[in-house]
Amino acid sequence: MIFKIFGVKVEITFWFVAFITFIISLNVPSNVLITILSSLLHETGHLLVMTSVGNKPQAVRFEITGMNIIRQPDFKISTKNEILIALGGPLTNLICFITSVVILCIYENEKILTFGCINLILMIFNLLPIKKLDGGMALYYILSQKHDNITCSKILKITSVFFIALIYIWGIYAFVSSGYNISLIIIAIFLTLSMLGNNDY
Repeated sequence: MIFKIFGVKVEITFWFVAFITFIISLNVPSNVLITILSSLLHETGHLLVMTSVGNKPQAVRFEITGMNIIRQPDFKISTKNEILIALGGPLTNLICFITSVVILCIYENEKILTFGCINLILMIFNLLPIKKLDGGMALYYILSQKHDNITCSKILKITSVFFIALIYIWGIYAFVSSGYNISLIIIAIFLTLSMLGNNDY
């Protein structure tokens, strides 16, 4: 399914629809659906900031891995705006968390509490200074204002290795403590592969 919103091509792939349908059909816990929603809101935050600084994307594609924002080719954008775009997702999660807290002060609801907690976790996780995460992107662009690309890449690699190592340690501790929880180890492996995948920055 392809259509346009404000001149931006939006493509919803078959696999995205199939994945959402599959998740709903499994009658999975509401936490999973809330996590998917929070992740989409996170990406929407990037999209809104990107558009607000004049960098309207070429397309937005909903795939099995989530929302993929495709930028205009060869579009020049300032370092400051790159930092703002990188932080747009975590900022959206922060707004969702604060909104949840305000609502909880008026009306107690378990799903609202879960929504707030998941957004807080997503914000903190994405702000880690690790390559391919929003925090890593922001750190790179902040450093690039005073250092060359090679130096920025080296610093980002060091911080990435350090924080990924912490996730491995935490993941191993969680697995030993619970006897089954390997989610953090999987995340650490994914981040390791992403970091080694290419050398964009």
